[in-house]
Amino acid sequence: MDATTPEPDMDWYLNLSRERGTTPRCPFASVERCPRYYESLSLLGEAGSTKIPADDDARLKALWEKSDLWPRTAEGGTSIFGTDGRTSAFSNFCPEVSYDRFHLFASGLYRHADEIDVESAHRELGRSGVPGTHWRWLWAGISPMHFTECPLYSPLTHGTRLPPETSAEKKEPLRAEVVDEKPADLLTLNPNFHGVGINLKEAARRIRRRFKRS
Repeated sequence: MDATTPEPDMDWYLNLSRERGTTPRCPFASVERCPRYYESLSLLGEAGSTKIPADDDARLKALWEKSDLWPRTAEGGTSIFGTDGRTSAFSNFCPEVSYDRFHLFASGLYRHADEIDVESAHRELGRSGVPGTHWRWLWAGISPMHFTECPLYSPLTHGTRLPPETSAEKKEPLRAEVVDEKPADLLTLNPNFHGVGINLKEAARRIRRRFKRS
């Protein structure tokens, strides 16, 4: 990366959204709506951020692994790299997650290799008069990204391709099919030997209804 790389802050992002006639932020920015958003947020838990609760993380991973949008190769997936407990690179990240954590809309963020590189970069930035708020003071390089450029954005506009039984958009099952039917309706007081009889007409009606629903 070089000095021509833009500062992917909120103004930069919103301006692109207006130019492209889209929503200000990604409409799929949710762990339940996008596998990359989920994977990025989950990995941040291994890089010092608050972790997704273990049970919820396992559920979401199992959910998204059933989607055709889940990466099938390591190169296509979201990843972090580092040594000695220090994360130095974030790759294929959701820009929405990157912004919420680092205040930069980027799919890739790469730290300086070591303290020598940091000192060298800071000397150059100081000589060039680069403001202390610029991303180059913290990162050796970044890959700015607007959500419309994300490889998952277009497919997500056509659905997640999750199996019907796991889809977050599935309809609620029918509940309490006989809530409005009182058990007493099947029973009638008849002057017979037992004193109570079955309403055969009502029983037949209910049987027909159940066959129609099945």
